[in-house]
This record gives sequence, C-alpha cells and structure tokens, in this order.
Amino acid sequence: MIPKIRQLRPVYALLFLAFAFSCKDNFEVPIQDEAWVPIYRSVENSKEIATLEPRAPITGGKIYAYGKYLFQLEPNLGIHVYELVDKRPMPRRFIQVYGAQEIAIRNGALYTNNDKDIVSLALTESGAAQLAGRVENVFSVSEATVPPETGYFECVDPEKGIVVGWELKENVRAKCKF
Repeated sequence: MIPKIRQLRPVYALLFLAFAFSCKDNFEVPIQDEAWVPIYRSVENSKEIATLEPRAPITGGKIYAYGKYLFQLEPNLGIHVYELVDKRPMPRRFIQVYGAQEIAIRNGALYTNNDKDIVSLALTESGAAQLAGRVENVFSVSEATVPPETGYFECVDPEKGIVVGWELKENVRAKCKF
C-alpha cells in the first residue's frame, strides 16, 4: 500500500499547485492607499526627439562629461545638458528622448535608446541635439519598466503605449509590487 501512495505524491502536488494558482484569479485586485501609475505615450509619438529649455531633474540618473558639457540622464524622459562655467554646471538644455535608459558620447555624437530603438544625436556647439541616425527594435526595455520607488504599482500594459514616467496616486487598484 505504501508504494502506491508514494507514486501518487506527484499527482497530489500538481493538483494542489493547480488549485492554488487558479484561486488567485478569483480575487479582486485590492485598492492601495498609494500606488504608482504609469504615464503612457503612443509608440508613434514617442519617437519624437526635441531640444527644449532646461528643466529641473525629477529622477536624475547617470552623468556623462564631454568637452565643456555634462549630460545627466533622466530615465525614460531624456537628457539634461549642463555647461561647465568656472567648474559649475549651468543648465542649458533638455533633450527629450522618451524611453532613454543609457547614454554614451563619441566623436561629437550622443548615443542613447529611444524606447526600443538606438539613436545617434549630433551635438551642436550650443548643446542642442539633432537626430543623426536610428536603428529600430534593438532593445526590449519597455517590458522591464518599473516605478522610481519601491511599493505597489499599476501593472504596465504595453497595449497603451510606452511608459514615459510615473505618478503617485491614491486609491488605486494595483497588484504589482516593486
């Protein structure tokens, strides 16, 4: 009799797991007091790259020095451009590049990602940038997008576009946690 019970253990384990995981879908997503909610932009509009007036960093990222300029990544939004004046960084521009996660500069060209594409931007003497080239669908960064701080967040829905930022809201149905 004992050998038969041992043979059934894997079957019982599978039945238990199937029951346990099927029950999760029957529960309503709880309302969180505070949760991060993604801000979306359509894929078509997200490819727009523009040089704008300087703005204060929200979630400052990596810094890259090149010539008389410092470039600071603003994850998912773009790149802050500072000019070094007497060893002090002075805000000069903001290069809007949605989905930007990394930057590199070589021979006067700034390279970054624009969501899933890699782009090269020609830098001018004033710190402005113009699109010089694009290779599409190189990265899959949008699937890994998470909010700037830990906690509950509304799960990312790729059908709504790409995530270009996050806002903290109250009373949100959120089941994802970071």
